[in-house]
Amino acid sequence: MDTITSLEKKYEKIVEAFGNQTNFYVDEVQQIFPEMKKSTLYWNLSKLAEHGYIKRVRNGMYAFNEWRGKKGIFLSHSAEYVKDFLDELGFDYYISGLDILAKYMQHVPEQYPVIVFVEKEAKENVRDNLSFKGIEVIEPLQIKRMYENSVFSGNDSMQVIIYTTENFQYSEDGLAIAEKAFVDLFYAVTRNEYPLPLQELVRIYQNLSRLGNIDRKKLVNIAARRSLQYDIRFIAESKFITDQAIEFVEILRRNRRIDIR
Repeated sequence: MDTITSLEKKYEKIVEAFGNQTNFYVDEVQQIFPEMKKSTLYWNLSKLAEHGYIKRVRNGMYAFNEWRGKKGIFLSHSAEYVKDFLDELGFDYYISGLDILAKYMQHVPEQYPVIVFVEKEAKENVRDNLSFKGIEVIEPLQIKRMYENSVFSGNDSMQVIIYTTENFQYSEDGLAIAEKAFVDLFYAVTRNEYPLPLQELVRIYQNLSRLGNIDRKKLVNIAARRSLQYDIRFIAESKFITDQAIEFVEILRRNRRIDIR
């Protein structure tokens, strides 16, 4: 028991230092425990992995087992209310989009629609129950119009966008993992005119990448489920694409538009 307690204390320090990273390195951990011998440090990391606190990615690199989709998420008041209410209803669901990714933004909007995914069979029931609680439920194709109407009228009621799904693989405890949240937010912004500037979406992706909190392969796999694999692969591999290739594609697109005319 004393060993576990000692490990937990070390784990808490590691989380405090690297909780915003998916991966961390032995040399980084050494800086937190400068007095500890490297052999002892390796022993502690090995024990933390053995007890399931962390996992070894490769030689000298570790990751948090419970990071994805849970740690560091600070839901908006609206999302917290909706989550508690949906927990009471008992239907499968998960919250996605901006609520999962808000901490990667430079300026978080004071108010924004909550993105929720529910089972198709439960949609009507969920919508009726949310509406009964005074929550405005928005259909995805009506996001722009209903959000703008709400803003212009001064209506400050909670707004929820309901999408349906039969797959809850990339969520945990009612919250989407980071990759799923980004794909869902990208879809909402680019396909349904969700009220978020594209530049802010770019910043979110840049911060996710900078902190090492996004798995690009998983991102593309998730995107394929929403027929976004071409868009997301282009984004995920953008640093490998030459300016000439981008210019080439732009010419192709312009020529295609001319041919259509």
